Amino acid sequence: MADIPDHPIIRNCERTGYPDGKEPPAPRCPICGEECETIYRDRSGECVGCDICMEALDAWGVPECFQEKEGNLFGS
Repeated sequence: MADIPDHPIIRNCERTGYPDGKEPPAPRCPICGEECETIYRDRSGECVGCDICMEALDAWGVPECFQEKEGNLFGS
């Protein structure tokens, strides 16, 4: 039996895991430009950052969360 080589797509998949032999581009944050996994949007749908350029904080440790504002339900 003749030794028939695999189709180029099969060879690329075996070598790289992708049919065209090229890894797809990684997502990048539109704010900082870094490769990221998670993008955050505000309530209006605008991108505000990613898991690289933003940080999550516990609100109990952020003084700005406890500033009294005029019309605050908890203020006098």
